[in-house]
Amino acid sequence: MPKLVGEFLYAAIDAGIAGLAAPSCALCRRPRPLFHTHDDGQRICTTCYSRLRVATCSGCGRENQRIKVRTSDGSPLCPRCHDHARQPEACAGCGQLRLLKRSTADSLDYCRGCQSRRSPTEPCSVCGQDRRVNARAADGSAVCSTCYAKSRTSTDVCHECGAVGPLNARAGGRTATGKDVCIRCYRHPKRECGICGRARRVALKATGTSTDVCPTCYQAPMIDCSVCGQHALGRRTTKEGQPWCFACQATERIDQLLAAADRSIPDGLKDVRDVLVAGPRPRSILSNWNRIGSLSLLAKLAREHTDLTHELLDAEGNRFSVNYLRAVLVATGALPARDENLARLHRFAARVIAEVSYAQDRQNLSRYARWHVIARVQVDRHGQLGHGAADRCRQEIRAAQRFIAHLADRNRIIGDCTQADIDAWLTKQPDKGIRFVRWLRDNGHVGDVALPGPVPKAGPRTHANPDEHWALVRRMLHDEHSASVEDRVAACLVLLYAQPLAKIVALTVHDINTAEDGTYLRLGTEPLLLIPPLDALVTALPIAKPFGAARTLADPRWLFPGKNAGQHQHPTSLMGRLNRLGITTRASRNTAMLHLASSVPPAVFASLIGISAGAATKWTEHAGGNWTTYAAVRKNSTRPRHND
Repeated sequence: MPKLVGEFLYAAIDAGIAGLAAPSCALCRRPRPLFHTHDDGQRICTTCYSRLRVATCSGCGRENQRIKVRTSDGSPLCPRCHDHARQPEACAGCGQLRLLKRSTADSLDYCRGCQSRRSPTEPCSVCGQDRRVNARAADGSAVCSTCYAKSRTSTDVCHECGAVGPLNARAGGRTATGKDVCIRCYRHPKRECGICGRARRVALKATGTSTDVCPTCYQAPMIDCSVCGQHALGRRTTKEGQPWCFACQATERIDQLLAAADRSIPDGLKDVRDVLVAGPRPRSILSNWNRIGSLSLLAKLAREHTDLTHELLDAEGNRFSVNYLRAVLVATGALPARDENLARLHRFAARVIAEVSYAQDRQNLSRYARWHVIARVQVDRHGQLGHGAADRCRQEIRAAQRFIAHLADRNRIIGDCTQADIDAWLTKQPDKGIRFVRWLRDNGHVGDVALPGPVPKAGPRTHANPDEHWALVRRMLHDEHSASVEDRVAACLVLLYAQPLAKIVALTVHDINTAEDGTYLRLGTEPLLLIPPLDALVTALPIAKPFGAARTLADPRWLFPGKNAGQHQHPTSLMGRLNRLGITTRASRNTAMLHLASSVPPAVFASLIGISAGAATKWTEHAGGNWTTYAAVRKNSTRPRHND
């Protein structure tokens, strides 16, 4: 019908003439003003007309975008690029600088929020509440947005759950799902973001000139910062109406946090600030400002103390934010380096000793803990106390403290200890605290009491199924999709060479030697020739962390860099990842050790995997091997033969 007829019908309905129905759009079937034509003259609404006008936007390069306007040279612009090109103005309602839209009621310009609040309301014909109109029924009555969403019906069937209802994606649609999917079953596709490199759902699909962009990177445009001049992620109107990158915003925020009364920042903390904002994601500092425990702790210490020390951090307890901040301060030179495991062990010993009430018993426990347990513990090849050794020391000190508590329950002290007290303790704890009691007897703190002799260690209690063990080996070696490179290398070192996790995470690039005949890895006194493709996996290490201070301040010598700056991974973290791959560390190491002991002489594999000759001999006995004639066999095989 002609446009004039439609306007006449709208005017007649508004005048209250009964028996007339508003004409509906030929595409969406909704009774709306029809100002446009489609195909052979059918009248359509403005919404459907805008949906049909699609092209490749000349601003962002995205295809199939609705055309908002055209530039002076006729190039199409999508609504988003058109809004970005507009300059913000003061809203007539709230007064803030926003993109405005003119109101038809008073011809003033309002932002989107004020426009929504000023929209006229009507009683909803379904729920009866006075709300803004989202749609109208066939009789012209108003329907609010909530009731409109509930009233939508469809006969389409979801291919995932089988439910009948509105679909979120269709088989032939732009989402490329290949099936009809409802909103409950639809999942956004995940691909690698072209900005941050992470595998996340796609917010902006790739075009011929741009890559896929994740939601986090999509929310921030690339701007030319008015402070540093770099082309980076930021906000267009943040610094007095000028563009401001996230790195400069984070720098100013941290400066305000760490500044002293004279608005100066200590030299040591300047390096820490530069590290925090130097990563590829400074925006996370602004987004998670109140949730970053290490940053809040740094601000607190800088506000309350002029100099930062290890003792101040020790008083904050042993939690991740404290350890993370300490690692950053040490890596930047703000704090001196120290053996953290040893320092924690000393603090633990001090707490346990303080729990003993009697002074003489407390003194004996202090001597035992400091001069017998801690002073004799062996450090690793890097001169540091390992996590496993520190745990064993804590167990011994705690067992000694429990023995003293056992005597206190019997109203005795160490000087009054009798054979009956020791027998009662060994009855409850047959393998706990015996070393402390033996130390007390040898040093004359208790009388001549009888103690059981050392119990020889039994053989391996657990081992893996051989078929499953070697299946895991093949999968870790050849299936590149089975796990990350780090986890595959660690798994192979456990499954093939029975290496403990504490030793694996402490490997450095200096332990790798590439020669003409292959790649060697030093696990013991003699370098071990790695089998392919394990050699290629090992030479691919270390893998840099994706972001944060762990990447900026990473120590390049570690093959397994950790989350804390300048440190290697924690063995417990690696154990958890291997467990998720189906690898039980203790059982897998026992199986690998039995295989080595049954196929290689003890002296040979002991020097290759880094254990003592005595331990290798015991494993050979557990495996049922006999290499006593190996030396004679080797001597006879190498002796030159004389022809008669």
